[in-house]
Amino acid sequence: MMMSSLEAGQHTGLQLRAAHDDDADALAMLVQAAYRGEGGWTTEAHLVAGQRTDAEEVREMLADPSVTLLVAELDGPDGEVVGCCYTRREPTDADGVDRAELGLFAVHPSVQSRGLGARLLEAQAEHQRRAGVEVLMIQVLQSRPELHSWYERHGFVRTGPSVPFAGEVDQLKVAGLGMDVMERRLSAP
Repeated sequence: MMMSSLEAGQHTGLQLRAAHDDDADALAMLVQAAYRGEGGWTTEAHLVAGQRTDAEEVREMLADPSVTLLVAELDGPDGEVVGCCYTRREPTDADGVDRAELGLFAVHPSVQSRGLGARLLEAQAEHQRRAGVEVLMIQVLQSRPELHSWYERHGFVRTGPSVPFAGEVDQLKVAGLGMDVMERRLSAP
């Protein structure tokens, strides 16, 4: 399912589409490169060690009916996956608000800073808005002011509470590092 067409680099076409099981290995490598690799402005290698995800975890996400996982893929015979972004729809909360958690958001370092992340985010936001989601939520690693600023430029605000690190605590290179919760309203209250 093609969601939209993008332009990246010099005449290189890019397509957004729903992920499928055959993408799991490529997505795990992409996420590792973006989060734990060297280069690229999204790396967390100086804060967190170890594997960010693996193909099995990606397949589990794809099997979950509450998950929407988009990929950005280069046009051409190889169709290299260069970006991804997922949402997991949460049950309606006690106040009647429908939220979706944003995550596994990665762009390969070789194509970062070209607007691909913003386009992936907006495609997910529009998909979720049409599905009745009112709020997108994300947990952003503390000590990453550049990421907080990026999300703020794209309509997210900090909600106040911080939560414990979502991964294995022994992978933290900075003791006590947590996650800041940020939200973006998709529809009027």
